[in-house]
Amino acid sequence: MKNCLFLAMLGLACLLWAACAEPIPLYGTWADNRGNKLSFFEDGKFNASIISSGTARNYEGNFSVLMNSLTLNCTSETLTIVSEWDIRGNMLYLDWPHDDGAVASITLYKISN
Repeated sequence: MKNCLFLAMLGLACLLWAACAEPIPLYGTWADNRGNKLSFFEDGKFNASIISSGTARNYEGNFSVLMNSLTLNCTSETLTIVSEWDIRGNMLYLDWPHDDGAVASITLYKISN
């Protein structure tokens, strides 16, 4: 009886562990030497300062991740950015649209967790 109870509790613990969401490696602050900065928070929010046409533009809103697809919904303005992201060696590669219609490929480095 004790063995059955132990096995049941062990099985429940394994199910709970498997059901937990895996943390994504994006959480923290990313920046480059050009003045671009992007921070992701565990509550699904982000803020960014991105250089466009020589001036910094601030963005904030919510983000979601599905595999390597990153969706940024900016609440400060009507803008949704969908980009494929990739992390290699604590470098974040993503595409960011600018006001003139161009898309900048940005490489950001993790500067804090």
